[in-house]
Amino acid sequence: MELIKNKSNTLFWMFLKQLLWVSTSILIEIFIFILLFNIGINSGFILPANFSEHYLEKNKSIISKSEPFDKELIPFTCKYGLFDTNGSYLSGDFNEDIIEDAKAFINGAKRNNYLFILIERANGYCIVQYDVSAHFSSYILHKLFPKLELTTLILFFLIFVLIVINNALHFGRKLKKELKPVLEEISQIQNRELNAERKTSKINEFNNILLSLYDMETALSQALKKEWETEQKRKSNISALAHDIKAPLTVIKGNSELILEEDNITEIYKLADIINSNSDKIERYIKLLIDETKNNLTAGNEEKIDLTVLITDIIKESEAMCSLRGIELITQSKIADGEIIINRDILERAILNLIKNAIEYTVLRKMIMMNIEYSHNKLVISIEDFGKGFTEQSLKYAKDQFYTDKTERSEEHYGLGMFFASNVAEKYNGSVTYYNKPDQTGAVVVFEAVIPINK
Repeated sequence: MELIKNKSNTLFWMFLKQLLWVSTSILIEIFIFILLFNIGINSGFILPANFSEHYLEKNKSIISKSEPFDKELIPFTCKYGLFDTNGSYLSGDFNEDIIEDAKAFINGAKRNNYLFILIERANGYCIVQYDVSAHFSSYILHKLFPKLELTTLILFFLIFVLIVINNALHFGRKLKKELKPVLEEISQIQNRELNAERKTSKINEFNNILLSLYDMETALSQALKKEWETEQKRKSNISALAHDIKAPLTVIKGNSELILEEDNITEIYKLADIINSNSDKIERYIKLLIDETKNNLTAGNEEKIDLTVLITDIIKESEAMCSLRGIELITQSKIADGEIIINRDILERAILNLIKNAIEYTVLRKMIMMNIEYSHNKLVISIEDFGKGFTEQSLKYAKDQFYTDKTERSEEHYGLGMFFASNVAEKYNGSVTYYNKPDQTGAVVVFEAVIPINK
């Protein structure tokens, strides 16, 4: 599933839009503060910064002639002090620092701590200390907020912080919403929920991450599937091997019973040799069963063996199996001399599995025909039985794992023989084919494997 990408929705544009929104909000805040300040000044709610200076200059003569002195003539935004002609402080609302600076101001010295205006009076001086800053025109508000400009800056900063925090929270929620599909996908991968519905994000970078996660999910799903298939194959191989061990055990048991009834010493030796051979086979099978906990039964364990010896052993074991059921095995072989490199055990097991199946099928005539040919590096073994043949369903599914046509087969087989033989053939670039004989009773199973002569 390919996710749709929107070129406008990238992290860059997302951050840029948020930055523009914050900038716009701050500009609006500045505009509102300036607008309100101007409205306050124009309405008289706020006194301009030069109000005190202009007022004092305008009312100098009135203040100088006021007797007794009327302190109401001094704006509440200013402080005043009355001094005699010698410069001694008489009265007012100056503190000690202002008094000293005011005396220096009377004597002509200038200090930069305060701004003063000197108003001469008949018996001394009136010194007024003022500042160049805006104030509330309301006395009460002035007393509560004597430094209007500082108060305005603090209020502006607080609103600025609120705007930034609000935008940060909004951006965080938006980013979290777009990141949520990524976090959910990571959680699903961690929990191996690999079939959940795929999600998308409006941000291209997050979509790219999702694409990578979906690729990872696909790879993980395939790995888990392969792991599961490997485990199932291992289990089926163990089941098949345990099933195959029954064959030599049956041979041993049957021949042991024959030994008890046989008087001919030569025949007894022959039966004992068969028992010994099948005992060795059980030992090899048990070793394979142990090795299966580490490896696949159709892998490894390659060895060099003479082709003639291998075919002879397969024929002998097949004859021993058939004889226990009173079935005649007719063989024809056309093979070349030479050594081959092959996993002997699995090849023998594959052919003997097919022989066992043929024994189960051969119910009309007690006979099985096995034809063995080797040419052009290809080993072909065909096994012909004389039973009812494959059903239509068996012709489709006989090689499937665990398939069994219970109307034709023994309950013990559970479809492992054909499945295992097919795996072995495929390991050696061959195949297992099967068909019913036309106009005759029974079926034919053909095992093919490419096994070059070792030169």
